[in-house]
Amino acid sequence: MLELDPGMMIWTWITFFVVLVVLSKVALKPILTTIEDREKAIREDLEQAQKQREEAEQLLQRHRELMANTESEAQRLLKESRELAEQRRQELLNQARKESQKVVEQAKKEIEQEKENALISLRTEIADLAVNAAEKIIMHNLDDEKQKAIVNEYIKSLPKSAKN
Repeated sequence: MLELDPGMMIWTWITFFVVLVVLSKVALKPILTTIEDREKAIREDLEQAQKQREEAEQLLQRHRELMANTESEAQRLLKESRELAEQRRQELLNQARKESQKVVEQAKKEIEQEKENALISLRTEIADLAVNAAEKIIMHNLDDEKQKAIVNEYIKSLPKSAKN
């Protein structure tokens, strides 16, 4: 069976501690340094990832704010454009109304002037007719019936355009 030899056990323990000390001096420090370096690198990577995540969230927030600002700015510009277009339309309508009023007033003035010219011309013709009729009446110095006949005859002799 198995027998435990105390000498062998002591030497095993001594060997174990010697190997442990040698390993701790030779291999443990580099292994621990490697583990610590790796742990440090992982920690830095995690911190960097956290920072990048925070930066990404900040960028996303800024992007959302810019989008909201851009949308509100676009709405404001659209509203201003509509108001400006409406204002311009009103200005054009007012200008067109003023111009049409001027044209109507000018036309009324021209009609009034033509009417005055026609009345002056008509008065002149009537005066000429009256003078001619009076001349004929005076020249013939006749009685009333004869004078009426002469005037009627003169009126009939006038051109038809003068009657109208």
